[in-house]
Amino acid sequence: MMDVLPIDPVTDARWPAYLERHPEATVFHSPSWIGLQLHVYGYTNRSLACLEDGRIVGVLPLLEIRSVLTGARGVSLPFSDYSAPLADSATVLQRLIAAVVSLSADRRWKYVEFRGEVGGEDLQPAAAYKRHRLTLSADTEALFRTFDKSQTQRSVNKFQKSGAVVERRTDAGAMSAFMRLNYLTRRKHGLPPQPDRFFEGLHRTIIGPGGGFISLARLGPADLGACVFLLFKDTVYYKFGASDEAHLVHRPNHGIMWDAIRWAGGEGYRVFDFGRSDLDGEGLIKFKRGWATEESDLRYYRTSASAAGEKSAGPLELLKPVFQRLPIPVLKIIGKVLYEHVG
Repeated sequence: MMDVLPIDPVTDARWPAYLERHPEATVFHSPSWIGLQLHVYGYTNRSLACLEDGRIVGVLPLLEIRSVLTGARGVSLPFSDYSAPLADSATVLQRLIAAVVSLSADRRWKYVEFRGEVGGEDLQPAAAYKRHRLTLSADTEALFRTFDKSQTQRSVNKFQKSGAVVERRTDAGAMSAFMRLNYLTRRKHGLPPQPDRFFEGLHRTIIGPGGGFISLARLGPADLGACVFLLFKDTVYYKFGASDEAHLVHRPNHGIMWDAIRWAGGEGYRVFDFGRSDLDGEGLIKFKRGWATEESDLRYYRTSASAAGEKSAGPLELLKPVFQRLPIPVLKIIGKVLYEHVG
């Protein structure tokens, strides 16, 4: 007998046990990542599990957002690159999708968003991105030779010749350094920074306990750039990056990536995940292609046809020119208030 029931991914030990045996589980399905969203943004857990004879055969991570600005909806999952339902069979997946459609009607949500490939007649395409992954090797020098010579190899060499170094760290000071650079980078792109409490929680619950690390590129006392990487099973995930535009001439982003890739290969990780990219982000896509990555399409889906073309961050796009001119303290206040509404 098959049943679909509510489940708490943070406290129910069956959730991580299922992730451990499912090959498509990502860091965004993990209890610590889901718990971070619940704690920081105050969302409500609505995750589901499909059980057959008492054994989990599928899970669907799902959080409820109720906002006076953007309405009520279910998202699987907010602020996550890809967190599609996991199932042992197509039948299980359809049972999970049907249960969510019913839950959406009961909760009077505008829609449910799925971030990753799912199937079903009730779902409509909502957004499209690119995803890039690199298969790692312990022979990092041979791997280096597969990278684009004119872009990637040359930039890594330039970083190394500059005298800059990369520090891989897990301390709170490293997270503070990343946050300072993130303020600059977000303003450059016309976006408010994520709330400080998000990165403080990320450090406390994931980075500090060993679920990731922060890489800092430094030249003397100056922080050139920083990236946040997450670890899950056999994969290293590049999640956040920031840099000081005044120091980009030293190619800190290339230096950090190569250091992380070399470390990951030596530690036995099999995949380096560069994350998602907007289709119009040509510069970022070119950067990721330069690392000899495998490129694939990433699609999001929604249950409402009327909401299919509505991007979660739509209002932010319109305000980019304004945000680029605002002082960082003002942007921090905006981010603190706004982000929970656009997950």
